[in-house]
Amino acid sequence: MKHLIICLFLFPFPALAQQKGMVWDYPIKPGMEKWQKFESVDEMYQACQIPDNVLKQLSTESLVDICLNFPAPPLFALFNYPQQAFIDFYSNFNGIRELFQRKDAGLYLSKRYASMSLSDFNPLWQLHRQSLFISHYKFVEAILSQPQVIASLDVKSRKALLKEATHKMDEKFSRNDLFSGFSIGFNLWVIGNLLYSENRSSLASLNQEILQTALKTGTFAGIEVDLLYNQAKKYAYENE
Repeated sequence: MKHLIICLFLFPFPALAQQKGMVWDYPIKPGMEKWQKFESVDEMYQACQIPDNVLKQLSTESLVDICLNFPAPPLFALFNYPQQAFIDFYSNFNGIRELFQRKDAGLYLSKRYASMSLSDFNPLWQLHRQSLFISHYKFVEAILSQPQVIASLDVKSRKALLKEATHKMDEKFSRNDLFSGFSIGFNLWVIGNLLYSENRSSLASLNQEILQTALKTGTFAGIEVDLLYNQAKKYAYENE
């Protein structure tokens, strides 16, 4: 399976601009000869580590760019549930661990999420690149679903992220030829954790045991999707 993960990522995500502070980029990326010679995921992760003398000097904005441009993000379908995939990524990459220590991590992650648009999708891309574009949504939403990220946001920012997550969910519904129900589950993961943190009473009518499992694992089987979606919309836009 480890060989499969390396082989599937022959090209990196489109580069994200790093405009402020120290700039760092991965020295080895998919498509390079050295990358193709890796024999395990462990070798790939080792090559992607940010040097210690660089890590602390990176601005949070640059660190977000680096993390979201990780050359081979988790293949969520290869794990039992999404949180397992995220934990594997978190355990093996020092960049994301450093990012989660930054108090403004949620702010810059939310900005990047808001800048993502389906208008950037090109149906003429090769299938592999199309798949990477679609998978990138799951990768970013898995990070945004983490309690550490949500806790770093103030009330106004959490509401803004809630709006964005429901908007992205609407976009995915409109392009169900690109996004599966599994992908939409990642929006529910963001929405559910935001509501549980900010307005827990809005989730009182849901089965709490199933809800807790969903929030912790990222698997929303058995959850009333319409109820969760409508509660998110109601809270995000109330008092406007």
